[in-house]
Amino acid sequence: MTLYSDHEPPLASTIRRSRNLLIATGIAMILAGAAAIAFPYFSSLGVTVCVGLMLIVGGIAQGIGAFGYPRWTGIALGLIFAAFGLIAGGYLLVRPAEGVFVLTVIAAAFFLAEGIVKTVLSLQMRPFAGWAWILFDGIASMVLGGLLWWQLPSSALWALGVLAGIRIMVSGWTLVIVPLAVGAALGIGSSTRHPI
Repeated sequence: MTLYSDHEPPLASTIRRSRNLLIATGIAMILAGAAAIAFPYFSSLGVTVCVGLMLIVGGIAQGIGAFGYPRWTGIALGLIFAAFGLIAGGYLLVRPAEGVFVLTVIAAAFFLAEGIVKTVLSLQMRPFAGWAWILFDGIASMVLGGLLWWQLPSSALWALGVLAGIRIMVSGWTLVIVPLAVGAALGIGSSTRHPI
């Protein structure tokens, strides 16, 4: 027997059981994100090394998977893509400082492109509710991309680390807040008890 209703959603039940672990993980992520923001160049190098490792692992997987294609043209294309992944990943691992710059340029271009697309989309959605939020998101993305681009090469020293740190902190806060909110909704930690 439990103190909770049989109609409790499965996700709420999982969060309830893992509540303390989720909160502890969230606190650790908040601290890690703060460290990434405090030391942006080192965290930018860390992001670059992680991307390099992912490209190498992806290149190896692509190379192995290429032999599963039915024709030699598929195998050749798979091996070419695998080689690109291995070369790019190897470059990022061997020359991480230059890799930080390249990834910052890619991030700036991504934010600019995303901002343009979201701005155009918001103007097409203009008669519908919520279009202004999409416009705001698009403008914010364009401003961020423009700032990164305008401040190159110096933005490469901090941008990836700060962005990764912010992302890690937001995820950490989410892991703290969601279990607390579910606990409050289920009456965990309060003096009220649910009937059996």
